[in-house]
Amino acid sequence: MRKINLGCGPVFVDAPDWLNLDFVPCSPSVRQANLLETLPLADHSASMVYSSHFLEHVPRNLVPGLLRECWRVLQPGGIVRLVVPDLENMVREYLSMREAGEHEKADFVVLEIIDQCVRRDSGGELARLYRHVTSHADHSTAPMIEYIRERTGENLCSSVDAGRRVRNLRSLSTSMRSRIERSWINFCLRALPAAFRAQNVSLSTVGENHHWLWDFHQLKTALEAAGFVDVQRCSANSSVVADFPVHPLDVDAQGLPRKGAESIYLEARKLA
Repeated sequence: MRKINLGCGPVFVDAPDWLNLDFVPCSPSVRQANLLETLPLADHSASMVYSSHFLEHVPRNLVPGLLRECWRVLQPGGIVRLVVPDLENMVREYLSMREAGEHEKADFVVLEIIDQCVRRDSGGELARLYRHVTSHADHSTAPMIEYIRERTGENLCSSVDAGRRVRNLRSLSTSMRSRIERSWINFCLRALPAAFRAQNVSLSTVGENHHWLWDFHQLKTALEAAGFVDVQRCSANSSVVADFPVHPLDVDAQGLPRKGAESIYLEARKLA
C-alpha cells in the first residue's frame, strides 16, 4: 500500500512506497496532479495520506471534497496526517508578544496570520521583511532572525540561502511562459476599474495565497464530517505510523520542526 504526499512541493520521500503529487512538479519523482479534483488513485489504495501546508491554500468550499477524497483512497484503518498553520497558536503568540512589549515580534506574527491571505504580489510583505533582515544582518537583527526561524522554520541566517531563494523567484518570474502569461493578465486587467483592481486583484503565484486558517477544533470537525475518527494532535517528530519519515517531511536536518512553531499536526483514521 502506497503512502501519498499531497501538494508536496520540494519536500518529499523518493521511495517506491511513496507517491508524491503536486500541481507543479519540481522533480521527476513528483507526479503532476490537480489536487482540487478527483485524486488519481483507486479506492482503498493507500495506507496513508500526508499533506503539509497545503490545505490552507485550498478554497474553503473545496476542502470537504478534498477530505472525502482522502478518505476514499485510504484503506480501512489508514491514516491521514495534516500539517497546517495553527490559527490558535498564532493568535496566542500575537497577544503574548504584544502584552510583553515585544512589538517587533508581535508585528511579525501579524504577517504570519494575514500576509498570505491578502497579498497582491508574489512574496508579499513577508518577502520584503526577509530581504530587509538578510540585507541588514548583524548582531541587532540576530534575535529577529532567530525568532523567524522558530516561528516559521525559515532559515535566514545564511546569505547564500537567501540569495538562492531570490534567484529561484527570479527564475520563476522570468521564465518565458510566466512572462507571457503575466503580460496577458496585465493586458486584460486594464479593462477593469482601477479601484476594483486595487482591492480585489492579486498577482501572487499559484499556490501562494492562503484561503483559510485552521485550528484544532475546526479541522477536527472537518475531518469527522468526511468520515474520519480518532482525530488527535501529534508533533513534528511523532506519529501513530511507526515508520513515518519525520525527516525530511516534518523535521529538518537539525532536528527542528521544518515549518516552525506556528504549525499544528493532526492525524485521523479511516474506520476499519
